[in-house]
Amino acid sequence: MVTARYRAEDAQEVPIAITTLGADQLQALGGTRNLSQVLGQLPSLNIQGYSGRNQTITIRGLGTNAGSTNDGLEQGVGLYIDGVYRPRTGTAITDLMDIESIQLLRGPQGTLFGKNTVAGAVDIRTTEPSFKRFASAETSYGNYNYLRAYFALNNPINEHLTFKVSYLRTSRSGLVHNTRYNEDWDDLNNDAVRADVLWKPSDKFKTRLIADYSMQRGNTGFQLVGRALPTTLSDGTTVAGFYDKAAAVGYNPIKLDPFARKTDIDANEQDRMPSWGVQNRADYRLDSNVTLTSITAYRQWKWLPHFDGDQFGADISPIGIVETHQQQFSQELRLSSPGDQLIDYTAGLYFFWQEADDHQYTSYGSQAAGWLRPGTASEVLDGLVAYSHVIPATQSYAAYGQATYNVTDNFHLTGGLRATFEHKTGSYNAHPQGDVAPIDSLPEDTRESATALRASYAPTGEYKKSRDIANLSWTGIISYDITRDVHTFATYSRGYKSPGINLVAPALGVDVFVKPERVDDFEVGAKTAFFDGRLEINPTLFYIIDDNYQANYVGTTPENRTLRYITNVGTLVSRGFELDVRLFPLRGLTASGSLTITDATYDSYKNAPAQYLDATAKVTSTDLSGRRAAGSSLVAAGAMAEYFFPVAGRAETPIDAYLSANWSYRSSFYAAVNLDPFSRVPEYHLVGLNLGIRQQSRWDVSFWVRNLLDTNYYSSKSVATNYGITQVAIGEPPMFGVTVRGKLD
Repeated sequence: MVTARYRAEDAQEVPIAITTLGADQLQALGGTRNLSQVLGQLPSLNIQGYSGRNQTITIRGLGTNAGSTNDGLEQGVGLYIDGVYRPRTGTAITDLMDIESIQLLRGPQGTLFGKNTVAGAVDIRTTEPSFKRFASAETSYGNYNYLRAYFALNNPINEHLTFKVSYLRTSRSGLVHNTRYNEDWDDLNNDAVRADVLWKPSDKFKTRLIADYSMQRGNTGFQLVGRALPTTLSDGTTVAGFYDKAAAVGYNPIKLDPFARKTDIDANEQDRMPSWGVQNRADYRLDSNVTLTSITAYRQWKWLPHFDGDQFGADISPIGIVETHQQQFSQELRLSSPGDQLIDYTAGLYFFWQEADDHQYTSYGSQAAGWLRPGTASEVLDGLVAYSHVIPATQSYAAYGQATYNVTDNFHLTGGLRATFEHKTGSYNAHPQGDVAPIDSLPEDTRESATALRASYAPTGEYKKSRDIANLSWTGIISYDITRDVHTFATYSRGYKSPGINLVAPALGVDVFVKPERVDDFEVGAKTAFFDGRLEINPTLFYIIDDNYQANYVGTTPENRTLRYITNVGTLVSRGFELDVRLFPLRGLTASGSLTITDATYDSYKNAPAQYLDATAKVTSTDLSGRRAAGSSLVAAGAMAEYFFPVAGRAETPIDAYLSANWSYRSSFYAAVNLDPFSRVPEYHLVGLNLGIRQQSRWDVSFWVRNLLDTNYYSSKSVATNYGITQVAIGEPPMFGVTVRGKLD
């Protein structure tokens, strides 16, 4: 059962491409603690990144790529937890608890969900408090001192009021050894608490109030050096490479092997990510059985990093951070019919406000001038700090609705419409900081060039911009039930993604506002069941045209500074095939699998930033038209199976032994927006096992292992031309442990 259309429906009868993972399936994966770790079973979904802030998410190759967040850019994929939109991926990739289901809805969802989304939505639902008193606990312990401890108390006050409080603690030793500090980094040190109150005074009305707080902290959020880039470019030009520059400034790097899991970063990496929020959902069923729903929410999220700017042991950029203070408020009012009527409908009003208060710091150390501008005295840049304060904000108002006309019992027509008005603002204020040598202390013949160089690395500027924009998007679905177990549908949807905001130095000549994306999505699919429901096969074909595709631009200035901002890269076309299969062949055995074949290509992208080997003073761009889009694998697949059988106990309360296995595959993709060959992430397979014994609903003891085959794989790669290296984020090594669960009524 799913709630994709705000009423409980059989997933097989909903004409939407959707994949659902329930609580039992998540437990069967073993050792799973967050959304990133279930990607293998949601192959249309991809998440790249290396820190709590720098995470990007795509569905079918659409969303936001390049593995780096820009707060002026809207997400193309909607993340929802209990109906509340989360615009920052970091708030949803932390440890999750009390999960009832994760639903992946593919394609534009603006006529159903509060916030407009062009690629799809990840809808995470948590379990409501029940009117039965119980306490439950879970403890996991594994290698690298992995510890996950969960406790929940559900306590009804009376027949109308109940509450549940939950606490989760996750910790782990570091997976990467820092040779400079002789410490293990990339650790876990997370806490989360949640209070959930349900008041149900009658069968017609209920309201649920949720308050939550989480804190993620640790020596995390960094990348490793992947390899040194070649020093001979494609035109035969020779440039100074990583080792040449290191020798010139007196830096002795460690051996470059990311899977040795070592780094020599010379700055502290103690990052913190607090997040909290309060939300209320109230449902009232009118006499006509139409449900009126109100969802009100306020949230804050912060990213408080201490981040080494160069990500290795040289003293080039001791600090390179974006400290983010994000807050949001949303209000949704929605009417939903009960279903099984001549006309079923959902209609709503939505308001969303968010503001990201960003403080950006880039500092330059004693080796900065020698590395970035050879021949320049170290005093020119040593101690300089480039500071900017940027505030992108959005106010969004929308009215949406979707209705299904059930022409016959087998033939259904669905239409949806969404009107959106947005007011976007941005402010930028930048000026240099730091303790630098006075200009008049430098040799007189270098003062003018030193002043210009400092101004280019730490610009000064200030402006405020705003823009209003209105948009109309829609969806149309024709669905036909060939038999009771064979349902077909065809969909055409128009999606919309609001303009991005480029809050960068004015001297760069970049447009502050980036054009909105317009997405046309065409789908044909079927939901089928055979052998009395023991086999479900759900195929979908899709063809998507994304005009004015927005992406993070990453380039380098003549001063050898890295530029990051948003631009429209042209038109992206994504077409492909998806298949979801579920199998229940015999008692105790269940299996499921998902396959995605996605051909996401830049249909038109004529002025992409030049790739490393081709970039010269004369060659600054390349034509990527017809090439596969960044972040998109041609093939991604996942499968899992579980078999259980009774070994003891009574028939009504059996004790079962079980064994489950899971497998996932993702083919290669380019992580950089310009498809630089050095950003290629190779294909990889992951295998996991979970075996145990349980008394259903009472206790469970299991042993699990993730990445059983010890696969070395990357989650992202970037090309740092100013340092002459690739920088990478790598996946976890084999992780194994024991989990004990118990519930006491």
